[in-house]
Amino acid sequence: MPKVSREYVQEKKNSILEAATAVCKVKPLYDITMRDIIKTSGVSQGGIYRYYSDLDEILIDVINQVNANADYKHIIDEITVTSHSPTKTIIKLFNFLGEYMKENVSTVGKIQFELTILCANNPDRQKKILSNIVENESGQYLMQQIFHSIQKGIYSGCFQLEISIEDLSTFMMTSIDGIVRDVVLQKCYGMFQSKHVELDEIRLMNTLCNSVLLLLGTKKGED
Repeated sequence: MPKVSREYVQEKKNSILEAATAVCKVKPLYDITMRDIIKTSGVSQGGIYRYYSDLDEILIDVINQVNANADYKHIIDEITVTSHSPTKTIIKLFNFLGEYMKENVSTVGKIQFELTILCANNPDRQKKILSNIVENESGQYLMQQIFHSIQKGIYSGCFQLEISIEDLSTFMMTSIDGIVRDVVLQKCYGMFQSKHVELDEIRLMNTLCNSVLLLLGTKKGED
């Protein structure tokens, strides 16, 4: 076999990953087979195994690529620097989260949701996949900045907590997780379909933000 350059190998791998990502958009992560990727990429079965030893190696690269593209810490930093009060910072961070979800529900949201199911049902694959995933900590960083703004508002007297900080934390985290889950289920799987109920990420995050501010003893427009 003739020797090929590193650039050539990377180009081929990128082509395979592009095909795998396309498959992920239309088929659940836990149901994808190597045959699906071979068919979509146009690479032969023998050819694909020159670059990846198995399906999970491809899925790991897809997930890592998606995670890398979902790094938005710089946007969070810009929001916290340019906002002039804890209230405005919290509002802008929740607004950003809703907009980000709306733009990425069919990629990041869907893949992360399905990865949870794949790992829960396949302990052996879970160990291999999770140990090779480079975690994106943007979501954790956003929550840290929200809590930093809450603490700042408490210390300055801007906020008067109606509940404990522990209960507020649990409320926010479970609410966000529930919104993400139900939006993915509706928009990626067609569940909860009703002409009277259209789950909108931005409106849901706006409502959650209003609820958090009320629990902090304030509301939009107040500093």
